[in-house]
Amino acid sequence: MNRRQFVAAAAAAAAGASAGCVSGLLNDATTFEASPIRVSEGAADDAGYEYQGTEERVEEREFAGENVEATNYISQYTRTIDVPFAGLSSEVDAGVFALVSTPQVAVAGESFNPVGDMSEAELAEYVQEEYDELEIDRDVGGRAIEVDDLESRISLDTYEGTATLQGETGIDVYVDVAQPDHDEDHLVVIAVYPDDDDVPLDDERESVDTMVAGIEHGDDVDVDIVEETESDGSEDDDDGSEDGE
Repeated sequence: MNRRQFVAAAAAAAAGASAGCVSGLLNDATTFEASPIRVSEGAADDAGYEYQGTEERVEEREFAGENVEATNYISQYTRTIDVPFAGLSSEVDAGVFALVSTPQVAVAGESFNPVGDMSEAELAEYVQEEYDELEIDRDVGGRAIEVDDLESRISLDTYEGTATLQGETGIDVYVDVAQPDHDEDHLVVIAVYPDDDDVPLDDERESVDTMVAGIEHGDDVDVDIVEETESDGSEDDDDGSEDGE
């Protein structure tokens, strides 16, 4: 091989290697994964909420001319509350608490928040398992809760709303919503609980505050991965789950 052929061959090899590196960078740039999120076992026990598992949801959309894949985590909890509503048993899972962790997405110098443009009502759709036809009305105030694991305070906005519980009984509810950021993820905190004279409001809000204070988020957080809820309302374990409780 003469010098000219050697240079041409080297250039071709370098171009191929560069193309491989660029391809790898593009793949990394358009695939984003959030860190898992949940509530500590101790906080959930103190608040009287039962962990229902964590759903790993992969969503794809086009952004900045690229197909972007984002992996989100949704952890859900329920609390059995004694409710005197007609048509319901004396105890139902009327307290619902959900956490969402979704990655910040940046492509070609542009960034967007996958949940930033969603309304409170759209965010609340994450807790539709127990509550159907959930409608959020006016903002009635808020409060801030210190979260040790996040080393920050989370500000909750509280809304009045109406919903159907267990698909048959219409009730008034309160909905707490927060959208903090932590590390490189956007977080969503949602709590729904009855607004009824026979349900002690202070007790339910205190339970929610305990849950918020116990939030854990990060790559080292263990969660129990479950399949997306099927039409019959059941959930199956995923063999590829991360370790959990």
